[in-house]
Amino acid sequence: MASKKPPVRFAVIGAGHMGSKHIRKIYEIGEKIGAQVTVIVEPDELRGIAVARENQGRGPEPKVISNIGLLTSVPAEFFPEAAIVAVPASIHAETTLGALNKGLHCLVEKPLGFSALDCREMDAAANRVKKIIQVGLLERWAMAHMWGNWKPAVGPWTIHTVRNGPFVPRAADTDVIHDLLIHDLDLFVLLDSVFGLSPIKNIRARGTKLRSNHLDHVKVGFDLENGGFVHFFASRLAADSSRRWEMSGPGWHASIDMMRRALRRFERVKGKTSTYFEAYETSWPQGDPLALEIETFVSRVRGTFRNSPEDTEDPIFSFWDSEKILPTPKSVLRTHELIDEILSCIQVLDS
Repeated sequence: MASKKPPVRFAVIGAGHMGSKHIRKIYEIGEKIGAQVTVIVEPDELRGIAVARENQGRGPEPKVISNIGLLTSVPAEFFPEAAIVAVPASIHAETTLGALNKGLHCLVEKPLGFSALDCREMDAAANRVKKIIQVGLLERWAMAHMWGNWKPAVGPWTIHTVRNGPFVPRAADTDVIHDLLIHDLDLFVLLDSVFGLSPIKNIRARGTKLRSNHLDHVKVGFDLENGGFVHFFASRLAADSSRRWEMSGPGWHASIDMMRRALRRFERVKGKTSTYFEAYETSWPQGDPLALEIETFVSRVRGTFRNSPEDTEDPIFSFWDSEKILPTPKSVLRTHELIDEILSCIQVLDS
């Protein structure tokens, strides 16, 4: 249902690959959710103008400016309330801080920053100006839907994750940990926040640099104090993309295919032989993760976000509360602390 309030006005900062996706998506769903792109901030103004004109006839044409400092020249009716930060990862932190200082709520593509300190600084800045930061970690919503009807037994867990993709030059300004592995680290942190898995006893990590000046291929291991372990593998040197988890725990094991959006689990049946397991399969609709992300952000900006089981019919909230699901500086802080620890001990192999 269309909002009766004036639309939330957006500045999209960065009109490259992800920024263009956000712009198109807001034009597509803007009338429904009450959102509108009124400003595009893009150093390459010709690119910004071209992206703006791609959507002619679908709403007011946004103003294109080359940097955020020029917002003062934007007419009042175009001046944004919120920003989508889709610049190169290496300048996410400084760009977000600049947008906050302009009084804008911020939806920031991952990574939020390059250290836990960045997360703390941005959280403090957002609190100081009373604005919202949300981070673009869409896999959190998928994980919530996966566990909506399953509460696996807690004990020594084993987790093995693989996240591969082809090399993409536009991501070469950052390492594969902040580019790809961050998703699986973040999902591990999310599960730990619900199940209290076990403290990490030690971390082992190795990686190589091959097609960029940053790590392109990494393998990370966590030994947990209760005997469980987690192995992460991420590479942006693969011919094809894959995103999979293999897991086991007391009396169960499971396979998750993130790309197919399917979880297949096996649980030991009491009273049967020790090898007798029943299979269950959970799948969730492809949906539109980017639309969900933007719609959630708009509702938070408006102060209308439904954040408890009593407020919504969405089954995921019967198991997860919104403070855990929503990717905010506070909820992704532990993810960035783990990345800091990994980078402090990683062995970089000759390539």
